[in-house]
Amino acid sequence: MARLFPSPEASTDPLSRWIAPALLIGVVAGLGAVALFGLLHLCTVLLLEDIAGFRPYLTSAEGGPRDLVPSERPWAVPLVAAGGALLATAFAVWLAPEARGHGTDAAIAAAHHDPAGMRGRVTVVKLVASALTIGSGGSGGTEGPAAQISAAFGSVIARRTGMSRRQARTALVIGLAAGVGAIFQAPLGGALLGAELLYRRDMDARVLPKALVAACAGWLVFGAFYGFAPVLGRHGADGPGFGVGDFVLIAVTGLLCGLAGRLYTGTFYAVHLRAEARVRSVPARIAAPVAAALLVGVLGLLVPGVLGTGYGLMEALTDRELVAGLPVLLLLAIPLAKIAGTALTVGSGGSGGIFGPCMVVGAGTGALAWRLGEALHLPSAGPLPYVVVGMAACLGPVANAPLGVLVMATEMVADASLLGPGMLAVLCASAVTGRTTLYRSQQERRPPETPEPEATQTPSTPTPTRTPNAPAPAPAPAPAPARDLIHRPTDGAPPEGPATGPASEPVTGPAVPPMAQPSPAAPACASD
Repeated sequence: MARLFPSPEASTDPLSRWIAPALLIGVVAGLGAVALFGLLHLCTVLLLEDIAGFRPYLTSAEGGPRDLVPSERPWAVPLVAAGGALLATAFAVWLAPEARGHGTDAAIAAAHHDPAGMRGRVTVVKLVASALTIGSGGSGGTEGPAAQISAAFGSVIARRTGMSRRQARTALVIGLAAGVGAIFQAPLGGALLGAELLYRRDMDARVLPKALVAACAGWLVFGAFYGFAPVLGRHGADGPGFGVGDFVLIAVTGLLCGLAGRLYTGTFYAVHLRAEARVRSVPARIAAPVAAALLVGVLGLLVPGVLGTGYGLMEALTDRELVAGLPVLLLLAIPLAKIAGTALTVGSGGSGGIFGPCMVVGAGTGALAWRLGEALHLPSAGPLPYVVVGMAACLGPVANAPLGVLVMATEMVADASLLGPGMLAVLCASAVTGRTTLYRSQQERRPPETPEPEATQTPSTPTPTRTPNAPAPAPAPAPAPARDLIHRPTDGAPPEGPATGPASEPVTGPAVPPMAQPSPAAPACASD
């Protein structure tokens, strides 16, 4: 079994040594995504639908979009959201306080500072707390819990198998990539995300082959339970194709999504930092998410897509007739309400992700841009391209992972033809976002790493030196073992050979009598 895992003493890790751990981490990440998806669906049905009478939009993987109908018991929606937040937060504070908040940033911080130190209990606590928070109506994403669950398992594997720090960071990152790729059914995007997400201005390309193996394994496991259809369904052509007006409007969409991404990040951290500064005691840490859930429940009754993940709303916004029939003010309110709902839910300490809601904000912004362009007769295509490029342009620049997010967005609709328009929108959004970052644990660039020495390496024998006006020393004896070059004998035996130079350390040996003088024939000794 040891031959199937990387050797901690190795300076380089061949891919063949990572196949077994990457497959193991990917399979567990896929099972974690399956458990999260199933438990979240169960909590949504029991809490939001059965108790509160609220029926949110669903993705194709969950049964397809639904018609938006008012809640049968609107007074119960805020109460159910507050009750779910109470149970989830108390559970997390009791067993694993690090499971509070969004999990992706916690996984990034662990990768940089203590990659083998994540606790195994985080997987269970994060799973239950996130399902209760989001399933009862809290605004959050599934990628954060999936990332933290799978990253924690990668950390446990690294700790149990005795991996080095560098190898433990690789195991954690490929776990993160596999978890996100599985929950979004986007293995290539998840692998690229793992390579990009640790750094703001750099990426770790060395982890990409291992992340691909793990992400594919997680995708296969998740698909075996819930099918391999794209998360947002397959969509045929809904227009004659792209024209000049479409590309102009897509560039404008990118600029608007850049502004939305900055607003989303600023609002979230404004709430999060204030809550961290003022909420100190355990009762306050439980009460803050409960109070925030009451507000989110009221907001969700007014604007669709606020309660829960909002992924079903993203798919609903790809329908031309639905978007054309919504008032412009409602389309404007969707991204703004999702920003406020996520900042309140996760920023106050609730358990959930902030990755997915940012995509919902981008989808709403893209649908709004299409609707405004439709009034000016600019777009030739339907709202689908604008929703997809909006998802990528809003999240990619602020997450500092533009390539991974763009590929993931196109995988979610199974349409690679949107890569070109998506790149244009992401570039325009990047010009607006600047140095804004959604994950503050990211480092600026990947630090240079010195290779770890092999266990069989021995230091080279130092070259003897000569002092002026001294005869040449006698030929040096055969090189001593490495341990003898470091630890001099202390049993009274004189050292072999002459001094090795000015930098030689004093030799431990028998004391020299006070009147003893060196022989005239002996070579002159270098001064200390």
